[in-house]
Amino acid sequence: MGQLFDVSYMIRSFPTLLASLPITLIITAVSTILGTLVGALVAILRVGQVPVLRQLAAVYISFMRGTPFLVQLFLVYFGVPEIMAHMGLNIRNIPGLLFVFIVFTLHVGAYSAEILRSAIETVAIGEKEAAISLGMTKWQQYYRVILPQAFRLAIPPLINTIIGTVKGTSLIFNVGVIDIMRRAELMGGNSQRNLELYLDVAIIYGFLIVALSIIGRWLERRYAIGRKSSTIIADET
Repeated sequence: MGQLFDVSYMIRSFPTLLASLPITLIITAVSTILGTLVGALVAILRVGQVPVLRQLAAVYISFMRGTPFLVQLFLVYFGVPEIMAHMGLNIRNIPGLLFVFIVFTLHVGAYSAEILRSAIETVAIGEKEAAISLGMTKWQQYYRVILPQAFRLAIPPLINTIIGTVKGTSLIFNVGVIDIMRRAELMGGNSQRNLELYLDVAIIYGFLIVALSIIGRWLERRYAIGRKSSTIIADET
């Protein structure tokens, strides 16, 4: 009977798994930036009184928050190419990574939209009235006054959304993207040392989450977010 746990193999495998970390970081960074922009736009539509767009935004948020992430990934990865094929367009050769970017961006956008909506509604009415008195247009009010304050208030829950995004990247191997999880699966198939490999994966994700938490706390202190400000936004994750 072989050795139950091989520490030396775990140590040797760590650098190989760590080499796949950049794909996780890239997906997280791109989807966070694009998703937050989408979320800000959707939040403005939700706060505004435009009838059709407001309802469409609500449907989008409800769908993305109400369905499992893996289902969303499969719907886009398998469903979109099939629909396009019926329309005479062949996109089956598009790398799976592009679909991952799309799904993660929409996913982050839905959660950040609700977070930012809550933050926008919390901005003091006096600030909004002052912007109006200065003759600012609606978009100037959002760009110069409302959104800067809303983003400061939304930092804690947005950091939680980013952490959730990092954890969500562990599912992208299902569409053929070679990330840490996929690398561990491939290595485990050859070595049959799955325990050591997935423990390495857990350590890598753990350090990454801790780093993001530290950055989040630093941002809270940097922008002087007090208890009263940070608790007005419910964490939607």
